Amino acid sequence: MGTRHAWRVDVSNGLVDQNQASDPTLARTDAAGWRAYLRQLSRGGRSRLAALGITLVLGYLLGLGALLFFSYVAFEVRGRQTQALDESVLAFLRGFQSPALDTLASAISVLGSEAVAGFLVLLLLVLGWRRQWGAAVALVLVVVGAQELNNVLKDFFQRARPAPVAGAFAAQAFSFPSGHAMVAASFYTFIGYLGWRELTHQPVMKRVWVGLMTLVVLLIGLSRLYLGVHYFTDVLAGYAAGLIWTDAVILGSRMVTSRRLARATREHPAAMLSG
Repeated sequence: MGTRHAWRVDVSNGLVDQNQASDPTLARTDAAGWRAYLRQLSRGGRSRLAALGITLVLGYLLGLGALLFFSYVAFEVRGRQTQALDESVLAFLRGFQSPALDTLASAISVLGSEAVAGFLVLLLLVLGWRRQWGAAVALVLVVVGAQELNNVLKDFFQRARPAPVAGAFAAQAFSFPSGHAMVAASFYTFIGYLGWRELTHQPVMKRVWVGLMTLVVLLIGLSRLYLGVHYFTDVLAGYAAGLIWTDAVILGSRMVTSRRLARATREHPAAMLSG
């Protein structure tokens, strides 16, 4: 049968590879047992491949929806069709301002900037310790890519920040889309995705985890509005752009997994046992 895979067997003669004969359990397994086992593996591979296909389709639809939403908001902002709405939202939130809320909003806002760098380092250490190199690379792409893409979008749209803070941001003079909202949507969405995959057999915890990440993202956007440093549509566009970027990274990683699984399924020895 060849030596490429040490675990292959010659089922026609009921022989097990010599490398496996040292294992008593494997040595006692007859040809029928191996045939059933390999067919089960093949079916499992095809099931996983089908699940991946569904995930990819849903991911494409989600990304397309976010892209259409971002395009719509950007078009309206460029035409100054949202200015009245943006100003009214800021005016409404100014009615709730207080020293305590100012402090709280500033603390929450940090979760979309400096804290992300700290969480990133911590998560990279955990993923490295677990040897999940693919997830580590994807995480770096999510965070760094979101920040760089945000800089490009801000330079393209060049929307001035709300009047109360105009000129207070020398390094980032532009407002659209919100960098905090975009990075937060990218980072915490990806963390939610990782948690969803890890908590496979804990459906309640999966929902709690995703709900918590969603709440963090929403609070970060609200804090930017409360502080008066962004318009409402800046935050909405930041959410959409962040979701688009993270969705692209996740889809890319899933496509790589899908191709590897498809190749493994095609090359699986069980395919040669169907006759």
